Amino acid sequence: MRLRVFKCILVLLLFSSAITYSQETKGEKEETNQESEKFKRHSIGFFLSHSHINQSRIDGEKSWVSAPSLALNYNYLFNEKWGLGWHNDLIIEKFIVEDTRENKTELERSYPFSTMLVGFYKPSESWSLALGGGAEYEENETFGLIRIGTEYGIPIPDLELEVLFSFNYDILIDAYDSINFGIGIAKSF
Repeated sequence: MRLRVFKCILVLLLFSSAITYSQETKGEKEETNQESEKFKRHSIGFFLSHSHINQSRIDGEKSWVSAPSLALNYNYLFNEKWGLGWHNDLIIEKFIVEDTRENKTELERSYPFSTMLVGFYKPSESWSLALGGGAEYEENETFGLIRIGTEYGIPIPDLELEVLFSFNYDILIDAYDSINFGIGIAKSF
């Protein structure tokens, strides 16, 4: 548990240090005013990804398991640097993980669905850092969830689309951790 807290603090420090680089010069402010007419505040994205779960059990032995997942994200930008998103993930598989609580049993997870609010900061036009929380729902048990993530986007300006590559680290409170790699497409409006 101490290692998890240390990881969270380390990522928060890195996230906050990136914020200090967001200073604008006078020339950048003029360019921003000209581009504000094109600024789109909303986006909806769809992702295909893999969730790598580190506390799973295969034939009684601890192992990593890779499960396919889908994500649907809605994001709202307050300005060109800061935004808030509602992110939803569905792991499309059944798997068994070690229960890290005191009873040390196994948990069966069947198609868990996660929903969370995520705040994000864009140090550049293409790159964003995210931090948020929510819950993972499943028929057997629901867990709280903390997400630390990043996305890199390649714009397709003529179609107002963006191809996104995502990396997320999810911490399920009193359960397991997972790493998600995904590729998606987002529409801005």
